[in-house]
Amino acid sequence: MEIAEIILRYLEVFLAWPVIILIVVVIFLKWFKAPISDFIKRLVKVEAYGGRMEASRPLEQQKEPKKDLLTKSRSEIEKNFRDNPNLVAAEYFKLLNCCVFEHTFNIIFGTQIDLLEHLSSKGDEGEKYINLAHFHNEYVRRAGTTFYQMNDYLGFLIGYNLIIYEGEGSELNVKITKYGVDFLSYIKTSYSLVYKYKQF
Repeated sequence: MEIAEIILRYLEVFLAWPVIILIVVVIFLKWFKAPISDFIKRLVKVEAYGGRMEASRPLEQQKEPKKDLLTKSRSEIEKNFRDNPNLVAAEYFKLLNCCVFEHTFNIIFGTQIDLLEHLSSKGDEGEKYINLAHFHNEYVRRAGTTFYQMNDYLGFLIGYNLIIYEGEGSELNVKITKYGVDFLSYIKTSYSLVYKYKQF
């Protein structure tokens, strides 16, 4: 009887591994479907045994037009700036926003991104301050510290102009700003596979 039980246990373990491996492979393929698909489409040469593979340039790069901005002289660039001040100002603010968004993304917590997504779904209606406490509680649970209070937690988002307060007392309401919506759009575009996995 003991031998039969041992054999059954070995069979359970042996049969469980393929299922676990299958789950891991499915998750991996789901996360990296686009890059793997792109790589397979670009394969031009495959060798067996040695395991060598050759691929052409990424398809997305081939679609991008070549830009010769760096080959222009300084005077040509300065003339372009003088002739198109509105365009230059618009591009400057885009670049500045990208720098601020990158900095913000480096230090923001994952639960704060979840909070911004929640507020974005609420639109102009916003959300009661007290109803956002569970985002802070989740941060406390993940970080294992109560040092960073709710006021500081939301204060970071206010300091970076991502949210605003409206009303006061029990009627205090929190809304996402247009800048906050732009920030979410930026990180979802630039970090589509990883933005949801920020720590804390």
